[in-house]
Amino acid sequence: MKKIRAAVLTAAVVASTVLAATPAQALSHCPRGTGTIICEYGVATVNTQRGVQYEFAIGTDLAAYARTKTSTTNWTNWSSLGGKWLSGISLVKINGSYPGYGNIEFAISATGGGDRDWTDLYAWDGTRTGWFLVTGDPY
Repeated sequence: MKKIRAAVLTAAVVASTVLAATPAQALSHCPRGTGTIICEYGVATVNTQRGVQYEFAIGTDLAAYARTKTSTTNWTNWSSLGGKWLSGISLVKINGSYPGYGNIEFAISATGGGDRDWTDLYAWDGTRTGWFLVTGDPY
């Protein structure tokens, strides 16, 4: 778990360092699919081994959102993952490479209030753990 947290925390810090200093009212909005996202936070994407493409973004309400598509389907509508985030979504491919986490394909993370980092793990079958706080020294 410490290696997963270290990888996710490192990705989150790199992705959010510059953006965390931007006041919320200064952020611009971009239409994307059926919704509107915060442009400066960007979109994190991943293609899974099941052939599902995910996009993750932060909406104008500062909640995290996800949408998916396959080679035979169109993009779904954005679905809220909740939270109130101060950074974009960071994504780390895990591919079951950490002991005890053989069923985890990738992790997303974001920085919330108090500059605290949260993570959500996605399993090979598309299920997820739900957000959990990254605590303690990840190294």
